[in-house]
Amino acid sequence: MLGKLLKYELPAMGRKMLPLYIAWAAAAFILGLSTQSAESKSEFIVVITGLLYVAIATAIMVMTVIMIVQRYSNSLLGDEAYFNHVLPVTTSAHIANKLISATIWVIVTILVAMLTAILIGLGGLIVAGIHGMDISFPSLADLQLVLPDHVGLYIFECIILAVAGSVKTIMQIYAAVTIGHQVPNHTTLASIGAYIAIMIFESTLGRIIFPLFFGGWNRMIITGPTNIHEVFIPALLATAAFAALYFFICKYLMEKRLNLA
Repeated sequence: MLGKLLKYELPAMGRKMLPLYIAWAAAAFILGLSTQSAESKSEFIVVITGLLYVAIATAIMVMTVIMIVQRYSNSLLGDEAYFNHVLPVTTSAHIANKLISATIWVIVTILVAMLTAILIGLGGLIVAGIHGMDISFPSLADLQLVLPDHVGLYIFECIILAVAGSVKTIMQIYAAVTIGHQVPNHTTLASIGAYIAIMIFESTLGRIIFPLFFGGWNRMIITGPTNIHEVFIPALLATAAFAALYFFICKYLMEKRLNLA
């Protein structure tokens, strides 16, 4: 059943996000084309395309957060909840559906941001080639890069932590929205207050638990961990624990305290 929910949820966000992604990519490419020609043409075009790129990027970031909140709130706590909660689907599946979809679109947004950086460079290379500029690249040997041992493992661990952090952040938002829904007349204000309280709770608990893993908060601040392996497992476990806590808060309130009146 979760797969069927995702088949509906993913396109629902995609219909609104994909046009923005296309516009963002187009603006990035145009910015790349205009940057290399700034010396021969007015810089006005560069400024305009740069502002357009930043405006679209900002709009996408804001829209992503808004869509994550709206898709969860409207479907499971708002008017659509009357229909969704009578389906033969568990509460956990409903929450997991929203979480997976939101995480996927956050990852897609990050990948599109990386793509726009490539498109800016590609546009610059095209103009440079047209103008006969030297666009040769130094070899890895010329750069004399010294990569640490097990660099692939480090990158993998960083990606896992980034995805886990995204999941936890999304669950923080869901928990705050669900808690805020317990105050019908001031839902938005209560949700904001709940989110601030969650951040304070997590920060305070982290300051208490953190030294248990790293032998003292002061040492961690001054010297830091010697490598990512020192923080990967503890950070992943802590992130997963907080995400699970917020998940069960949402599940409990939705099953026991949901008021759709």
